[in-house]
Amino acid sequence: MPYITDPEATIHVGIYIASSCSMLSLGAIHSPLEQANLLLGYERYKIFYIADVMPCFTISGRISVAIDYSIDDTPELDFLFIVSEQLPNEKITLRSRKFLQRLAAHSSTRLIGVQLGGYWLAASGLVQDQGLILHWQGVPASAEQFPELALSDRILDLESTRASCAGQASILDFMLHLIEKQDDEELAAQIAEWLCLARIRQADEPQRQPVLQQGGELQPRLQQALQLMAEHTEEPLATEDIARRVNLSRRHLERLFKRDLGNMPARYYLELRLKRAQQLLLSSNKSIIQIGLGCGFSSGPHFSSAYKSFFNLTPRDERNRKLKAPCQANELG
Repeated sequence: MPYITDPEATIHVGIYIASSCSMLSLGAIHSPLEQANLLLGYERYKIFYIADVMPCFTISGRISVAIDYSIDDTPELDFLFIVSEQLPNEKITLRSRKFLQRLAAHSSTRLIGVQLGGYWLAASGLVQDQGLILHWQGVPASAEQFPELALSDRILDLESTRASCAGQASILDFMLHLIEKQDDEELAAQIAEWLCLARIRQADEPQRQPVLQQGGELQPRLQQALQLMAEHTEEPLATEDIARRVNLSRRHLERLFKRDLGNMPARYYLELRLKRAQQLLLSSNKSIIQIGLGCGFSSGPHFSSAYKSFFNLTPRDERNRKLKAPCQANELG
């Protein structure tokens, strides 16, 4: 879809709260546009909130967001952001799918999946032949359900017909790139300064990077070791094997882990696999034993014991907690 070139034209932006989300996610979309209006001196971006229900949608269990339109009477839009921070526990409703399909049929509307909002696009059959960015926590279950999708680990994609971005921080990056393309680079830079952002990240940067305890860049061979661990969760590698593959001694590798990550390789690896298992327990329909074996644990008891030691609850408790959680936090005001 071509961008609107008339600098005086009003750009109509819809924010569709598809499921549970936070004020941080909504604000990351709304605030840069509101600031753009302020800097430009007129309402360049007109923002509407949309949901399945009227007149309010409750987020974070307690905050009511006033809804301008239901999905049945949404006006014409230039951009529609589909926002969700969790995957649905049930199938996307036909009503929601028809809504998105109707907007997609209008070439003037750009659909944008935010965090896990892209799942709604996939479930509506709108991204079969395109790449899609989802927050990394929802990737395992989404890949299982939509094996034909090319799921990327980048932070954002602004170029595809169905644009998408991953996490809350990357929403800000996405909005600044969007404003730069829609208006100009100087306006985007002014908003980034207002947001106290040191830089606007590029689209191809990865979603997940180790958080350093002492700052600075990771040593390249430590980065290689982390990549090997991420690629071998089902059949974990021994620390000696990882050290050999990155051309380090075991002792040197352990020193790098302790210095930069505050952890030993074996412990870091175990926590990585347990966190991966938690993602699958919360976002996939695989059995607990399948998840345990797929994350490198030799048996069900081994998996359960390690999981409880780290998370203070068993995998079964984790799965039951997910099943008891409501799919949406909708409440009428």
